[in-house]
Amino acid sequence: MQLSCLQYTAEPDLEQTWARIEPLLMMAALTGPDLVLLPECALFLSADQAVSRAAAIDLDHPTLQLLRQWADDHSTWVVVGSVIYRDGAQVMNRMLVFNREGALVQHYDKIHMFDVVLGNGESYRESALFTPGSAPAMVEIEGWTVGLSICFDLRFPKLYRYYAKAGCDLILAPSAFTQTTGAVHWQLLNQARAVENGCFVASANQCGVNQHGRATFGHSQITSPWGEILAQAGPSATLVSATLDRAAVAEARRKIPVLPQDRDF
Repeated sequence: MQLSCLQYTAEPDLEQTWARIEPLLMMAALTGPDLVLLPECALFLSADQAVSRAAAIDLDHPTLQLLRQWADDHSTWVVVGSVIYRDGAQVMNRMLVFNREGALVQHYDKIHMFDVVLGNGESYRESALFTPGSAPAMVEIEGWTVGLSICFDLRFPKLYRYYAKAGCDLILAPSAFTQTTGAVHWQLLNQARAVENGCFVASANQCGVNQHGRATFGHSQITSPWGEILAQAGPSATLVSATLDRAAVAEARRKIPVLPQDRDF
């Protein structure tokens, strides 16, 4: 599988964000990927929850239609890492999976809410905006079994172990990981989740500081089942790609067969 992660700064302005996504999609098209992954809050990111709530969208939003059309035009799977999604009276942090024809084939609602106090005045309370998801979700992409997660989920090994035991070859972790936590935990968490489960982990992260002062770490990463970093971005907007060989999953799990011994205590 040829996989590409898009890294950019989403603004609290859909048109401005799309102007950053579109050239990266054009770059991705030149490499002929099977799958393109966008980060968490891929279309809109604000530090103001009232603004975010007012900007929640549904599947008929024109920008999502542009992404669906791009998937169809380029015969490429597109995973929108997440959008601020209005589902009736609820607002969800929802991942959307579009197939090569641009049809929605799966979605996942972020389970673990980023409710933290990091110090120096930096704190986040996602649960005040989003209704948390209640279940894992998987999808078949070109013969690969793919597990879905979003950002803070990366810190919860049980979710990733669930996916591994269910036969996932690849787990996606689109993110808007903060600058503060990303500098110390991002690479470590990506490699740990890949190694302990013997699977690929692909993480498209936002980068830079947007108009509302939301600072994200970048360094989008694609990690092999053996913990090797196959591709990694820096701190700026870019595209990272890698070719994934599913045989590496079986090889890693054969060499270190942890899954058969996994148990609950």
